[in-house]
Amino acid sequence: MKKQSWTLYIALRWFRPGKNSGPSLVPAAAGIAVGVAALLTVMAVMNGFQKGFIDAVLELDSFHLRSELSGNASFSEAMDYAQKILKLENGKNLYGTRKRPVITATPFVDIRTLVTGSKGKTRAARIKVVPDNIFDADPGFAKLLQIRAGSFGKGLCLGSELARQLNLRVGDTVSVLELSSDEEEGFAFDMLDIAVSGIYNSGYYEFDSGLAFIDHSSSKGLGSTEGWSVGLKLHDRYADMSTKSWLEKQGFDHLLSWRVYNRSFFGALRMEKTIMIMLIGLIFVVVGVNIFHSMRKTVFNRTEDIATLKAIGANSMDLKKVFILDGLTAGVGGASAGLILGLLFSFNINYVFGAIENVAALVYHLLGGRGRAFEIFSPSYFYITRVPVSLAYKEVLFIALSGALSAVLAALAACSKFSRIMPSEVLRNE
Repeated sequence: MKKQSWTLYIALRWFRPGKNSGPSLVPAAAGIAVGVAALLTVMAVMNGFQKGFIDAVLELDSFHLRSELSGNASFSEAMDYAQKILKLENGKNLYGTRKRPVITATPFVDIRTLVTGSKGKTRAARIKVVPDNIFDADPGFAKLLQIRAGSFGKGLCLGSELARQLNLRVGDTVSVLELSSDEEEGFAFDMLDIAVSGIYNSGYYEFDSGLAFIDHSSSKGLGSTEGWSVGLKLHDRYADMSTKSWLEKQGFDHLLSWRVYNRSFFGALRMEKTIMIMLIGLIFVVVGVNIFHSMRKTVFNRTEDIATLKAIGANSMDLKKVFILDGLTAGVGGASAGLILGLLFSFNINYVFGAIENVAALVYHLLGGRGRAFEIFSPSYFYITRVPVSLAYKEVLFIALSGALSAVLAALAACSKFSRIMPSEVLRNE
């Protein structure tokens, strides 16, 4: 029998439980499968939520690059600045193609103020004054800002939660506090009456409850004492630093990247993701230790078999291959099963939750219950109706390889004492 054949044969025999062998590695493979599936599902959901938050922040508020113009820049100056950037010749393009690095340039003013509804309710809010044609000039903005009632333009567009808190509908009038300062007169304030033209929903609670938009022609001079800024969106948001350097060489300064502007927010998301990977990754550590002890017991129980195989010509490296094959089988088999289960569960997680709700509703009504049955994402407690899912192939590959590698490393550690088993000593005692 060839060396490759007998090592594979012995590996398959020892992988299964026997009368005098160690415990089966099948539960260990199942543990790896559960770990991979759980980690994939958690990462898919976490990535989905984070991607939604990041897209909302970048598309509606922070932009990829922003330039806070020096001095008290006017709207016309900000528009000229934006047009100059959009008219730049790319030359040797940053992406190696003819794609334009900067795809949109939008003037805006951010104002923190108080908004009072017709019934006297007041809420702190942030109002962003934008150009009238922003829906045409910025498709990403138009896609994320889902208008639920009314329309954008000719008035104030409120977030759905802010409109609910102030008890406002389209067509109502709100009073907005306008603050101004002068070197001679000091601070002054005025209340501007502005009609509500639309109500939007972005899916991000912080914006829906505290951010409003108004087009420049309807702003009634709101923010006239504030300096205008210009927000830039790039073809590739991750090329922000190279694009920033390229623009600075063209004479455009005071540029700030989205990574710096939202450092605390994105840092918190990154830390959350890292901690979650570490916690769920402990599954692989536990499974690896389990495999290690299982194989150590197998080595102890198979001492006579190992000595016999050594006596007829097998060396320590051949026997190590047997255990490595067992570890590889447990690792690859478990990781593959977990990969399939994790992907199926991740991309169908909303159907799974729907099935759970249907079963709970059936049981509820069979027991005589009336009214609304159990809802996993009840609007009373959650601000979502479905779970977003997003997976990166690099993360999928890393998780699957980590699961398989944990078993292989455990097998290598368990068979490290093969060289100490001497056939003469073992067989002489027999």
